Amino acid sequence: MNFVVDADAHVLEPPDVWQRYADPPFRERAIRVRRNSDGRDYLEVEGRPAQLTTPEMLGGIGGMGLSLEQLAEAATSGRYLAYAPSEAYDPKARLQLLDLQGVTHAILYPTLGLQWEAEVTDPAYALAHCRAYNRWIEDFCADSSGRLVPIAHLTLGDPHAAAAELQRAVANGARGGFLLPFTLDGLPHGHPDHDPLWDAAQELDVPIAIHTGVDPPTRSLHHRFDHLAWPEAVPANIWYLQMLFPQAVQQAFSTFFQFATFDRFPKLKIVVLESGAGWLPYWMDRMDALYRGPLRVTIPLRELPSFYVRRQCWIAADPDESFLAAAIAAVGSDRFLWASDFPHSDHTGDYREELDNLCRALPQEAVRALRGGNAATLYRLG
Repeated sequence: MNFVVDADAHVLEPPDVWQRYADPPFRERAIRVRRNSDGRDYLEVEGRPAQLTTPEMLGGIGGMGLSLEQLAEAATSGRYLAYAPSEAYDPKARLQLLDLQGVTHAILYPTLGLQWEAEVTDPAYALAHCRAYNRWIEDFCADSSGRLVPIAHLTLGDPHAAAAELQRAVANGARGGFLLPFTLDGLPHGHPDHDPLWDAAQELDVPIAIHTGVDPPTRSLHHRFDHLAWPEAVPANIWYLQMLFPQAVQQAFSTFFQFATFDRFPKLKIVVLESGAGWLPYWMDRMDALYRGPLRVTIPLRELPSFYVRRQCWIAADPDESFLAAAIAAVGSDRFLWASDFPHSDHTGDYREELDNLCRALPQEAVRALRGGNAATLYRLG
């Protein structure tokens, strides 16, 4: 098959998905989208309005392809799904979009699932809502002949429970799991206490992705300066906030090297998402340089950090990355995927044209790998 695989696409969850799919003990206080007296929507978490997800975000979050005027109108309305395309929440419409764009498969991640976990402190509550979403996305993808690929939302508050949920989800169709760049238990992702999850992922032969999302204030990288903290800085300084999003993923990713996770789990697969890909060669070079110097005594790796990247890691690129050809040449064509971020409004809607333009600068082997060959192998797509 001539694979064209969107490695990081999104769905917009139904407003009541957690009420419908959560285990009974959690339904009464389940996360949900409610409409306020002013006609705008808000995200409710633990019975309280969310502080880090605003009505403006809910109104505009599915606005890929809208004009600036339309996007402003959507954000002002504060109405979740009102300005979003049906392809974001209807699986039949999504398949039609894939056909129209010549995409064979879409690897699917949530939208509100990137937001609500930052408002939660109870690991059991978080896991219950991850499980509820996972059950729904399994149903969403069930009749797509494998073209819509569910990825399980996981949380690191209880690594044994996370491992059990990954096992359940994979048994029901998920092709991997993902984590946000922070952890509820406060421990670094690569810490040995999290080994039960890495052991399960290795045994199941499925990748675990690190995906950008909203951080809780106590863990956020957006609190170095006044007036630039999330969400107070949105929308006026959203450019700055978006620029820094990759840093959270880079921090989480680096912990797998600091704690020698890849030596303990030599078949573990880690995917880095929604942070661009051009930084990876620099990151590898810096990790190797520090490893070769006196600081090597502080890191228990058996090999150079770059060795593990080339053996066990993948990264998704934006189709408009002008330096991607150089990055692929430096790292190797088998490490890279491409992603649309559909339907999120922080990216343009012409990603297929951008991908085609990007591929003109690449050798044919790299084109086949980037367009879908790498993702097809990684996620074992038929």
